[in-house]
Amino acid sequence: MKTANKQVRSQGFTLIELMIVIAIIGILTTVAAPMYQDYTVRSKVAASMSAVNSIKFIVAEVIARQGVAPEAGNAKSGLADKEDYADDFIQSIEILTSGSIQVMYKNLGAGFTANDSATFSPTIMNGMLRWHCQLSRIELQTYFPKSCTKSLPVDNASMLKKTSDS
Repeated sequence: MKTANKQVRSQGFTLIELMIVIAIIGILTTVAAPMYQDYTVRSKVAASMSAVNSIKFIVAEVIARQGVAPEAGNAKSGLADKEDYADDFIQSIEILTSGSIQVMYKNLGAGFTANDSATFSPTIMNGMLRWHCQLSRIELQTYFPKSCTKSLPVDNASMLKKTSDS
């Protein structure tokens, strides 16, 4: 009887195959990590908007009932102190002149600092109340809705006064 010498080939991955897999994982990580960071910051900003929207509603109600924007200061509008609105994402919410609402954010992640803010200003045009958003830095635009821009402040006091006189 003859015995056949068969070579047994190992059943594993070659070094080249492993290096290709590691390279693919590296490329995916460099693309996915920044996208995920942007996504988490956007979701934090979106979550903070529920608190902002409730204050917008109160300011809109004051404008509808009294015909003018509330005075500056949360207490004058019957709201809690600005720091009482602090949560995981917001440092404070304060009503400014002409009914504008300033939201001071905490450090929400990449691109945000503890001094970043968004100011939501009401304007009345053709009997409709519209909100305009201004950001403290143009770099924050990627995390907010497209309606938020870094622009010069609008003189809302004159607009609101003209509307309430008519």
